[in-house]
Amino acid sequence: MLQIITEKFYKPGERYETLHRAVFFTNYRMFARAGRIETPVGVLLPTTGFEGLAAMTCEMLEKIEKHPDGDKPGVMISTGGASLLNDFAAVVAFALDITCTPDPDLTRRLLATERPSLGVQTVPNNFMKRTFDKQVISKEGDADVLAQFVTHLVGLERKRFEAAMRSIRQYITGLHRIADNVSLAYTQLVMSVESLSQQFDGHVAEWADYDRRKREKIDEALEDAPAEIGDKVRDAVLANEHVAIARRFRDFALSHVAPSFFRSEAAQTVGPISRGDLAVALQKAYTLRSRYVHGLHEVPGQLTMGGMPEIVDDGDRPALSIAGLARVARHIIMQFVARGPFVEREEFDYRRSLPNIVTVRMAPEYWIANTGGFTYKHGPEKLSALIGQITSAVLLRTPDAKMTDIRPVLAMIEEMMTSLQKVGQRLPLLTMYFLFHQWAGPDFSREQWPALFEKYKSDFDNPSIESFVAHILTGHQTDWTLEQFEELHRDYFRARHQTGKTNIGRLLEAAFSLHVAEFNRREGHEARARELIALAVEAEPSQANLRNFEAALTSAPLPTIAWDVILLPPKKGDQSA
Repeated sequence: MLQIITEKFYKPGERYETLHRAVFFTNYRMFARAGRIETPVGVLLPTTGFEGLAAMTCEMLEKIEKHPDGDKPGVMISTGGASLLNDFAAVVAFALDITCTPDPDLTRRLLATERPSLGVQTVPNNFMKRTFDKQVISKEGDADVLAQFVTHLVGLERKRFEAAMRSIRQYITGLHRIADNVSLAYTQLVMSVESLSQQFDGHVAEWADYDRRKREKIDEALEDAPAEIGDKVRDAVLANEHVAIARRFRDFALSHVAPSFFRSEAAQTVGPISRGDLAVALQKAYTLRSRYVHGLHEVPGQLTMGGMPEIVDDGDRPALSIAGLARVARHIIMQFVARGPFVEREEFDYRRSLPNIVTVRMAPEYWIANTGGFTYKHGPEKLSALIGQITSAVLLRTPDAKMTDIRPVLAMIEEMMTSLQKVGQRLPLLTMYFLFHQWAGPDFSREQWPALFEKYKSDFDNPSIESFVAHILTGHQTDWTLEQFEELHRDYFRARHQTGKTNIGRLLEAAFSLHVAEFNRREGHEARARELIALAVEAEPSQANLRNFEAALTSAPLPTIAWDVILLPPKKGDQSA
C-alpha cells in the first residue's frame, strides 16, 4: 500500500484523498526544534511522550484512483489506513534502526520491561543496543536517511518492492520476538534474507547441486538409458526440487555485503565479524534455522546470550550471535533496496493488492449457468456445483435453497456431444443433463430430452463417480461387484480434490461410504463395514444422526445400513426415523 499511494500505478485523473493520523510509540526522541521528517509517503512530527515512551505523530495522505464509472456500491474510497500505518511504522523502525510501533503496550514490553519472559535469559536491550535502547536521540541526517530509503523503496519495480516489504516485515517481527522466543527470532532473521535469495539470486540449478545420495541413485538407474532420456529425467527432477538452498542463501547474502559493512557500519559494533568468517557463519545460521523449523531445536545458548559479540565460536566453527545476524540481515535488505532500479511508472493491477479486500469463490448460482468459454473440461466443476444444489434443495430440503436454470449450458452440451469421443469427456456433461431433468420439471425440459440421454446411457454402465451419483440419487441399482465399488471408493477419495475431477460433496461422500458399507455387510464383511461407517462419520462430522448411528453399534450383527434413512431428514408423515 505504501507504493500504491505514490500514484505510480494510476492514470491521470481525480483521486479520493483521505488523511490518516496515528501516534507511533518509540524509543526515538524527536524534539520540536527538529521540525518534521518528510518522506514520499508520510510525515513524522514530534509529539509529547506517553507515560515514559517517546512518541511521534504520523500523517499519511492516502490517495486512491477514482473509479471511471463514478461512485457506486463496491467502490473503495479508503482502505481505513491501518495497513498503511503499520507498514510505515515497520519501515521507519527498519530504516532508523529503532523501535517504532502503533501499539504502546508492545513498545513498552520491548523497551521498559525489567524482567525477561519465560525461557528468555535477558531483556531485549541486552541483545541489541540502539534498537531496544530506552532512548535514542534524533540527530542531524536522520531525516535524510529515512527519506532516501523510502524514496528508493517505493521507487522499486512492484515485484521487488513486494519482496522487500515482506523481508522488512519479517525482520521487524523477528526483532519483536526477541522478547519472548530468541530461537524463533533468530530463525525469522534468517528467513528475512532467505525470502529474497529464493526469488532474486538468479540461480539456475545444475545436476551437481542435487543431493548427492539421491543423485547417485538416479544416475545408477539411468546408467543404461540413452543420454537424451537421462538428461530429460534429470531436468524433470530439478524442475520439481529446491536444490542447494543453503548455498544459494549464503551466496546471495555475500553478494549483497558492501565494503561499508566492515568499515563505517562496524565502527560502533562489539566484536564485528570478518569477511573471512562470514561465509561459514551464514552457512551455520541457515543450518540453525532449518533445525528449528523442522525439529524445534533451540539455537545454541551462546548465540542468544545478551551482550555477546557478533561472532561466537560454536565448537570449531564461527557462528553469528543474534546481534550479529540482525546487523547482517539489515545490511543485506538495505543493499537489496538500494541496488534495485528506480521505476517511475509501471503497469500493475493495484486494486487486487489493496488491503481489506478478500477474494472468495462465488456461489454456484452466479456462474453455473454461464456459457462463456464453456468446454467439456468445465464439466466436472459445473457438475460438482449442480450436485451441491441438489443436495441442499432436494435431499436436505434446506429453506430457500434452489436449483439454477442451466438450460443454456445444456444447449451447449447437446451441440458438443457428437464431437466428444471419450466416455470420460462425456460423462460429467451427461450427468448434468440427466440430473437436471430429473428434478427441474417438465417446464424446463430440453427438446432433445430424453433422446440424447438414451443415445449415450451406456456410458453409465461402467463404474465411475458420475454414474454412481446418477444411480444413487435416482434410486436405481447397479450390477457392479463389491470389488468394483471398493476400487471406485478408493480412487474417488484419492483424487476428489484434483483439477478436472468431480467432487460430490460431503453428504454424498458419507452416503458413498455407507452404501459400500452395506454392500460389505451383506457379503459378511462386518469389520470392513464398520471401517466404512467410521469413514462416513469423518466425511460428514456435522451429521448428528450419523454419529448416533455409529455410537449405537454394538458387537451384535450390524443392522441394515440405509444411507438415506441415516443422513436425510424424514419425509412428511414418516415416523420411522
